[in-house]
Amino acid sequence: MDKPNILLITTDQQRWDTLGINGNRVCQTAYLDNLAVNGTNFSRAYSTTPSCIAARRTLLTGQHGTSHGMVGYQDEVEFHPEYTLPGLLGEAGYQTQLIGKLHQFPQRKRYGFDHVILSEQIDYRPNSPTFAQNDYVDWLHDAAGGNVDPNLHGIGPNSRLARPFHLDESLHHTSWVVQEAAKFLTKKRDPSCPFFLHLSFWAPHPPLVPPQFYYDFYTRKSSQWQPTLGEWSPRGEQAPGNQPDSNTGPYDLEIMRNAMAGYYGLVHQIDDAIGFLLPRAFTAGTPLASQPTWIIYTSDHGEMLGDHQLFRKVLPYEGATHVPLFVTSRNIDQPKQSSDELACLEDICPTILDMAGVGIPQAVDGKSLLPVIAGKPKKSKRTILYGEHSGGQANHWIIQDQIKYIWFAETDEEQLFDLTADPRETKDLSGETARLESFRKLLAARLKDRQDYTYDPAKLKPLANQQPTVFWPGFGKLLQGSG
Repeated sequence: MDKPNILLITTDQQRWDTLGINGNRVCQTAYLDNLAVNGTNFSRAYSTTPSCIAARRTLLTGQHGTSHGMVGYQDEVEFHPEYTLPGLLGEAGYQTQLIGKLHQFPQRKRYGFDHVILSEQIDYRPNSPTFAQNDYVDWLHDAAGGNVDPNLHGIGPNSRLARPFHLDESLHHTSWVVQEAAKFLTKKRDPSCPFFLHLSFWAPHPPLVPPQFYYDFYTRKSSQWQPTLGEWSPRGEQAPGNQPDSNTGPYDLEIMRNAMAGYYGLVHQIDDAIGFLLPRAFTAGTPLASQPTWIIYTSDHGEMLGDHQLFRKVLPYEGATHVPLFVTSRNIDQPKQSSDELACLEDICPTILDMAGVGIPQAVDGKSLLPVIAGKPKKSKRTILYGEHSGGQANHWIIQDQIKYIWFAETDEEQLFDLTADPRETKDLSGETARLESFRKLLAARLKDRQDYTYDPAKLKPLANQQPTVFWPGFGKLLQGSG
């Protein structure tokens, strides 16, 4: 076997800054940090359409949302790509397997995978046209009895509320999915060919229900953490009756600390799951121990987690768009390094194809990161990245070098952040209007042929460090009070 095995590990809704190697001193991620430090850790990786289905189309094709046709969240839309990453690898002789979340329509369509063990989410929706098929729930009913419901904790799939998982840790979705991966790697793979395994965790996407140990661990640490509040975000108390899945605050600090305990607990559990999986698969003396294998780790998008009084994804801020990405390996000569290359999910597909020696289709928007991973200087580095998301808070954003420009289509409001001086986006510089002009030209050129947006320079409204009315209509000034 001359081609390397490839293990792609993705989480759902994991922020870049949840890893210790990326600066987190509260969340315990020892196994992931060790993997990252022994490979290439990309410190500037982004999800350019930060919600589940669109981002996963990008992982399948290496295309931006504007190319694969989905720039927001849309259920029940079948995808007909001319190629997919697993399909191309299969044609090149790989055994291709997905375990966990695929989040495409219709369920059970394989999109090029030889075999799929499917569980889009931890919750059970038996009447849903998009989520009824759930191999985890079928396994759970066999393992714990037919009357067991994984939703009985009562926490919704986009809720900021958190509590411990109501069943035993061995019955948690994360425990199940990683054990299925271990079975594939040790018992069910074809030893005559290389494999491509996409291990796709649901966590740390809500419901924020880690097992009791992990919830308790971070509840004890809650006073060490608080969300970032920009100068432009509101202060004040949470209004009574705010929906548990509302993506706009103000939020109660203690509720957000409880959300952190659930969220960090789920990340920590994933870290322990990886600590179980890799030794099980790569133990000395086993077939995989001596085979060349690439391991790529990333997430489909992030989570605001109360930053700037916002929650969930789809937004243009770092919490939602900036994702972890590292590439490490077994039995492959690879330098240990951190890279500030501006990377995105579009790069995953061509990077993996490059690793496998498979030609990269012209329709791919991303570019292979393998030269960076191999420690070879690139001829040119990406200096501009475009992102967007449609919907009620429709937004477009551009990163050029270290500056991020944001435009909200609904209100024509603009923001500008210096990600070097202000990586948590606390001070909006859009009041310095001369700095906006080059970004306005870039976005006007990008949107000139779009029918879904009208970008009119005469209507643009620099927020100048004031509160965005796209989130908090009716407020022209910052709410006063403690945060």
